[in-house]
Amino acid sequence: MAAAQSSSIAPSNQEYGGDEISALVLDPGYSSVRAGFAGEDVPKSVTPTYYGVLSSGPDRKCLFGDQSIYTPAPNISIENPMSKDGTVEDWDTATNLWEYAITSRLTNAKPGNPMTNGLNDKSNGDMDIEMEGVEEQEKPLEENPLLMTETGWNSGKAREKAIEIAMENWACPAFWLARNGVLAAYVVSIPPCVHMI
Repeated sequence: MAAAQSSSIAPSNQEYGGDEISALVLDPGYSSVRAGFAGEDVPKSVTPTYYGVLSSGPDRKCLFGDQSIYTPAPNISIENPMSKDGTVEDWDTATNLWEYAITSRLTNAKPGNPMTNGLNDKSNGDMDIEMEGVEEQEKPLEENPLLMTETGWNSGKAREKAIEIAMENWACPAFWLARNGVLAAYVVSIPPCVHMI
């Protein structure tokens, strides 16, 4: 059982209300997406924002990560979901890229129950998949609060879209969207500085 928290002693940086937290930081940019845990010096995941697109007819497959853009392949084109000023142009691909950056190195994909994943079911010849309960699947960030950076000139609609992705698609328990200029001021230990946008 945890000891009662004293109101005269401030909690450590890694605790909130007596509980340890493992907040994630996501810093999407034009050239790379950086992700890591709050309180660490460097991000654990640095993923190129550029991604490969394999086009074969009507099918379109996106490939993320270092190998997707540096390994030559036939019928591959290189694209970027961000504009040069750091704002998002393709939200669907940006969402998939951010999720890849977080789940590939920080949080693993949540394993399902082996008794209900379909591998242990008796086969009756009918291979239709039951779609009941698909909405109740575990979300990638349902256990981690998220701090996400944005450019100073990001529009209100883009802010709303980022909040929607974090809260609805990823089920974050807490979310904070911060301007990267303000966070840069905190890094150099001058939090009360004037930030011109």
